Amino acid sequence: MDSHKKPSKVTALVPAWQSAGFIQATLDCLSAQTYAPLEIIISVDKCDDSTYEICAAHAHNDPRFRVIRQQERLGYVGNCNFLLNQANSDYVLFAFHDDILNSAYIEKLVNILDSRPEVVLSYSDVLLTNTDESQEQWIFEEIEGVHDPVQRGFIMMRGDNKWWVPNRGLFRLEPARRIQGLKSHRAGEFSADWPWLFHMSLLGEFARIPETLCYKYYKPDSLSRSWKFSQRQFFEVHAAIMREIWISDLTSEQKLTLTGPMARWLLQHKPDLESEGNHKYQR
Repeated sequence: MDSHKKPSKVTALVPAWQSAGFIQATLDCLSAQTYAPLEIIISVDKCDDSTYEICAAHAHNDPRFRVIRQQERLGYVGNCNFLLNQANSDYVLFAFHDDILNSAYIEKLVNILDSRPEVVLSYSDVLLTNTDESQEQWIFEEIEGVHDPVQRGFIMMRGDNKWWVPNRGLFRLEPARRIQGLKSHRAGEFSADWPWLFHMSLLGEFARIPETLCYKYYKPDSLSRSWKFSQRQFFEVHAAIMREIWISDLTSEQKLTLTGPMARWLLQHKPDLESEGNHKYQR
């Protein structure tokens, strides 16, 4: 980065709900970030625990924090999009209330975006700790170095890779707003980040830092633990990806290239919608 250039401004967005028992560690790791031009906006969705009070107390001691209390339940998608509309910065990340970030996380991801204008999102590897204390290393490397948006789209819509790892990455705010943030679909909020990340991948490259800088902790009441991972849910989220293809800025030829395989997948799986069996790719 040019030493005379004004440092890029970053906003960490924290969609919080019913997280009084564990959100303090997330707040502490955000306060410990080494990147200086940082603000943190927390939206506490309507809940009945002390999440808001914990966040407000932390913000009292760290002026970079701003806490908003929702009076009506927005849900995950609504809360994320509310936060996107609040941000006024160059780069943004979702700092989920059950994730812990290395203190250099934002600084290292900013360096990628500052030095590579073709990249719209940078991210690191993730270490997951399950509710039974078992651990999994999440690495998503298939998209590295892929310059063609259609090829990136094929990778992101496959489903048999860890496409969700970039969801806690640092991204450019303007493209995220251009695609109107996250969207629910006919299966509600099930994997709503998948169509969003898919569309982001059509707009620019994703860049991975091959380090474990994010630590995710599943809780018994984590949102994704409540999903059935049914055939109907997977059908609807694939249909939502199809929607994102058609509303994208790709050429007609590029859209047809991507929609062919997706249409075949949807047709093959539609007869099975009455069966609610689990899908093998669970997140």
